[in-house]
Amino acid sequence: MNYDVLESIISVALNAGNYIRHYYEGRGFKVSEKKDSHDLVTDIDRESQRIITTELSRRFPDISIIGEEDQDVVKNENAFFVDPLDGTLNFVKQIPFFTVSIGYWKDNKPVCAVVFDPIRKDLFYARKGSGSYRNGRKLEITDSNNGKYQLLASDWGHEPYYYQKNILTIQQLLKENLYLFRFMGCASLAICYVAAGILDGYWHYKLSPWDMAAGVLIAREAGASVTSVKGKSFDLWQKDILVAEPNIKNKIIPVLSQIEI
Repeated sequence: MNYDVLESIISVALNAGNYIRHYYEGRGFKVSEKKDSHDLVTDIDRESQRIITTELSRRFPDISIIGEEDQDVVKNENAFFVDPLDGTLNFVKQIPFFTVSIGYWKDNKPVCAVVFDPIRKDLFYARKGSGSYRNGRKLEITDSNNGKYQLLASDWGHEPYYYQKNILTIQQLLKENLYLFRFMGCASLAICYVAAGILDGYWHYKLSPWDMAAGVLIAREAGASVTSVKGKSFDLWQKDILVAEPNIKNKIIPVLSQIEI
């Protein structure tokens, strides 16, 4: 069953990603705002979700689907979590860093996951207990930089509170004189980059389940640590996340834990 699910969500993610890439290259889409002027949605997001949900519903009619563009989200421990276009602002501004992200969770645990970057045609995927892969090559975390030039990433979210909190966090981490920083605009791909060893760590103070559901399994299966920002057990519904190379996790957590505004 899990093999069938993984093969299916890979196929569906590729179809949706190819649709997105067509409009990224050709433009011609409509942009609107959600709750605030920085949280955007396009008709491409909505059509991508329609493509995904239609096919998953056909193949797995008994499994619920929770998508970013749903009007009402009900907590469910057995579901596909779908972000049909993670990184919408990047997409709109033609920054080529966005994905289709699909994670299947059962009994509140990740089972299968796919994150597809349609611009680089980079396919990350994992099945619980079977490792994670990037374009067929197995991913394994290694401490290859010996503590130098460790690259951490984060994102701001849409609320001023989290802007301020991240500024304070970075100021504190800079005192360590160990880290370089990037802001990605696409949580699912940033988490996969930790799994691939491109980033050494990624944190975010407020994400939705569909932002994390796929990346969490891909990171774990590659050997990354996945916790809350305070180092507690990760909970898909608790919004915050720290994904890190295990040897630097304990250096970052004390800083993330003490930041309050």
